[in-house]
This record gives sequence, C-alpha cells and structure tokens, in this order.
Amino acid sequence: MQLYDVVAGVLKIDPSGLSEQSNALNTPNWDSLRHIELMLAVETTFGANFSMAEMVSMQDLGDMRKLLEAKGVKFDDSEPIRLSA
Repeated sequence: MQLYDVVAGVLKIDPSGLSEQSNALNTPNWDSLRHIELMLAVETTFGANFSMAEMVSMQDLGDMRKLLEAKGVKFDDSEPIRLSA
C-alpha cells in the first residue's frame, strides 16, 4: 500500500487529491484526531515508529515520506510523487 492510499483511507478522501504538499490546512477531514489516526495507520502500514518530536515536525506528506525513507521504508516506484494535487 502506498502513502497516498493510507492517508486517503484514514481521511476518507480520494487519493488523487493528495500531493507532497498536502497537510492539515489544505486537506479535507485532516483534523487533530485524524492526525493521530493517520500517524498510527502509517506506523502500522510501513512498520515504522515516530517519536513525538517527529510527529510534530512533519508539516506535510512530503515530510512524512522523507522521514519514512530515512527510517528505511522503500516506496514502490510505480506510485508517482505528486508535487501538487
């Protein structure tokens, strides 16, 4: 499963509307409660653990992807990285 699919599943939105710049300010349904659900879903799906400082530091999906990659998560190259929705 890819990052956009996980995020879209938690937020209950179409993944085609997500990009690396998607964040709580520009994405429907992304409130503080959903943010916690999102962090748990991403940790579970990709087998990574985030510290509280890391959770706070992620400003958008691009930050999330970079942090996951730094933790050794390999993403499928077939999923295009969208710079804007």
